[in-house]
Amino acid sequence: MKFALYYTETCPFCVRVLMALPNIKVEVEKRNLRSDPKWRQELSQATGRTTVPCLKITDDSGKEQWMFESADIIRYLQKA
Repeated sequence: MKFALYYTETCPFCVRVLMALPNIKVEVEKRNLRSDPKWRQELSQATGRTTVPCLKITDDSGKEQWMFESADIIRYLQKA
């Protein structure tokens, strides 16, 4: 499984997820929408939204799933 977190540094819900990451046992790639416009475009094309935080979950076969809501993301990653 691969995980990528789409976020902005000024979003309080993103900060909540970012602060939880050090206690998460899996590796999560961080993709800041403000530092690289391609991440915003990818998120928009895949989900029809640019709402953050959003977690992209890619399984071993390459299937992608997208998860919004900071509390849901934290709970999911804690169980991963």
